[in-house]
Amino acid sequence: MSRRAPSKTRTATVARLLLGLCLLASASALHAVSPLVTDDADTVEPGKVQLNCDFFVTRTGSTTLYSAQINPVRGLTPRLELGAIFGYQWRDGSGSTGDADDITDLTIAPKFCLWQRPDDKLKFSARIDLKLPTASKRNGLGTGDPDLGFVGIATYQFGKTSFDSNLGYYAIDISRTDFDNDRWFIGEAVRHEVNEKWTIVAEAYGLLPNTGAGGHATWYFNAGPQWSVRDNVLVTALIGSAAGHHSPDLTGTFEITLTF
Repeated sequence: MSRRAPSKTRTATVARLLLGLCLLASASALHAVSPLVTDDADTVEPGKVQLNCDFFVTRTGSTTLYSAQINPVRGLTPRLELGAIFGYQWRDGSGSTGDADDITDLTIAPKFCLWQRPDDKLKFSARIDLKLPTASKRNGLGTGDPDLGFVGIATYQFGKTSFDSNLGYYAIDISRTDFDNDRWFIGEAVRHEVNEKWTIVAEAYGLLPNTGAGGHATWYFNAGPQWSVRDNVLVTALIGSAAGHHSPDLTGTFEITLTF
């Protein structure tokens, strides 16, 4: 039996409550690329809220990290949206990476549509990611430093298939002027609509060190189905893995997305 069984009971209850809150939402059209890490160039319609309710599992060696997160995104103008990501996480591990639980870091992410073709087949957007260090550095669940990222996004639609391309740069610990630990981000996603109810999504993305002193590159791969339960409810399940130094052996994602 785990040494932190009472804590896990509390965190599991929190996760169920967060998902339960998601199910209270209602009405209107839904278009979402979440929970893919590779973003699309679309923005949420003005006055609408897209609510992404996620459960993540990451397995690395003998350590498993679980995370329940909420990602509300509100459309502010026809070209601008504002999103946030926050939640709770808990870890099953051993040795120096033993059991622990805490809130996640908080990320604020505005996205702006820069240009789009009149037929909407091609769009370009830019996103800013500000990570605030709210997770526990002492328990190894966060870095304790603020990070800032800039991501350029292009989406091209060809028939029932959409291609999303991302290129970004993440300044790690913006309180310092050291660029060694900064990361480049590159991602490509494909979304194919099988029919009105089902879409297949897949992505490959990488985190590359800015300098040779910044560590090793890591590449991630995710794929799975999306099910449109109704006009404003979308369910996604992804499974993936990664390649690189100390990379995860297995990743899993389950998401309920609602628009209201």
